[in-house]
Parts: sequence; C-alpha cells; structure tokens
Amino acid sequence: MTTMVIFICLAALYGALKIILERRLAPLDVTGEDGDLSDVAFSNGCSVHALFQEAGGVWPFSRDRIENDFKIYLNTGDIPGYVRQFVKLQPARARDRTYSKLIYSGGRPPYL
Repeated sequence: MTTMVIFICLAALYGALKIILERRLAPLDVTGEDGDLSDVAFSNGCSVHALFQEAGGVWPFSRDRIENDFKIYLNTGDIPGYVRQFVKLQPARARDRTYSKLIYSGGRPPYL
C-alpha cells in the first residue's frame, strides 16, 4: 500500500515538474519559419506537402510549380514566399506545439 502511494506521488510530481519546465523553457526553443511550417502542419493534422498544396491553391500556380517548389524545399530548406505568407496567416495557437497547450486547449492532439 505504501509503495503504491509513493508511486502515485512520484508520478504526480513528475507531471507537475514536466509542465512547469516545459512552460518555462518552451519560449527559448525558437525554431524559425521551418519549425512554424511543421507546427502548422501538425496542428492541422496534415503533412507539409499538403500545406504547400493548400498555399498554392490560394494563388494561381500550376501543380507542377508547387511540386517543384516542394522539391526545392526538401533539397535546400528554402520556403517559397507564398507558403511563408500562408503560414503567417494561420492563428498563433497553430504554431505552438507544447504538450501543455495541447492538453489544456480542450482538444486532443490530431495524431490520436
């Protein structure tokens, strides 16, 4: 019985410490535009390729150009301007991928 109580207390302490440290250290983890791109894809429950397709659909670009821009992104890491603008137009909460934000936002992560 005592072992079970100790285990439950340690699990609660671990969870609380993880949340506190994550909130404190998350602002220091700046990932840049590439991180924002993957965070928006994560929060929308789609791939980065699907974001390229969606961003290109707003502009009158051909599918070949979008595919070519995506291949350039994979090879060099350069994000085209229309995709960069599309990511900036997404809500700020779509770019925050910390566990505490996912848990306390009232929803569940899109990968579940």
